[in-house]
Amino acid sequence: MKCPGRYCGVYKDVCSACPRGYRVNTTTELCQLCMSNPLMYEWLYLGFMVLVVLYFHMESLIRFLDNAAEDCDVKSTTKWICVTVLETAAAAILTLLLSDPHGTLQLYGCGVTSFLDWYSVFQNPTEKFVKTIYCESEVVYPLFSIVFKFLGLCLILMMLVRTWYKPTVFTTSSVYAALYFIPAVALLHGMLCGVLYYSFPYLCVTGSLILSAILMSENLADFQDIKENVKKAEFTYQILMHWVLHGYGILSIVTYTSCPSGTSS
Repeated sequence: MKCPGRYCGVYKDVCSACPRGYRVNTTTELCQLCMSNPLMYEWLYLGFMVLVVLYFHMESLIRFLDNAAEDCDVKSTTKWICVTVLETAAAAILTLLLSDPHGTLQLYGCGVTSFLDWYSVFQNPTEKFVKTIYCESEVVYPLFSIVFKFLGLCLILMMLVRTWYKPTVFTTSSVYAALYFIPAVALLHGMLCGVLYYSFPYLCVTGSLILSAILMSENLADFQDIKENVKKAEFTYQILMHWVLHGYGILSIVTYTSCPSGTSS
């Protein structure tokens, strides 16, 4: 049986969209269960989404600590940085444990072969230009849905952990901030996932340079200011985060160029 369209496959003797976790085999045109492990570049993309959430958490943390009643000293800043890192890391680990294969830190996936894989909803074929055959599915399983699962767990863990603390200007404001930026990240991923997948290494490199330049221009006027600001915990943590993003972008570029398509075979 020959199925029309790029992503229509034979499943239970019918040409249709492949179920979640399946992808059409281009040779047999059968829906085939995805059992391959993600490529390094695909892991790096998922790591990028984790870093984006962590970065926004840290930025809101530092801004609201400045306005909070508690002093923005090294001890206080470090405590909340550790809380934020642990929340995000726990959400990432739980996401892997709840994904296929369940209970492990591994992933089974279908891989990415082209930019169009991210937007199968726009690739539905028409039969004789009259009847549309709906074959949209998560072709890049689980790279699309797993990010939403991670963001949801981030919200849940954040509200569970931070409600343990006595309510302060910081705890309430940081929760409100996350209720804005986490849905914004979800919306961005939902609309531009394919663009982000291929461009995130360059976004990391250029973004870290621009953010570092802005931070320097706001805090440093001369060499003496450098020594004074380095003593401030919030300034040091911001610079370190920018360096991490920069190094992560370089690593991702090297990984992508070593596998020119950045995709599975």
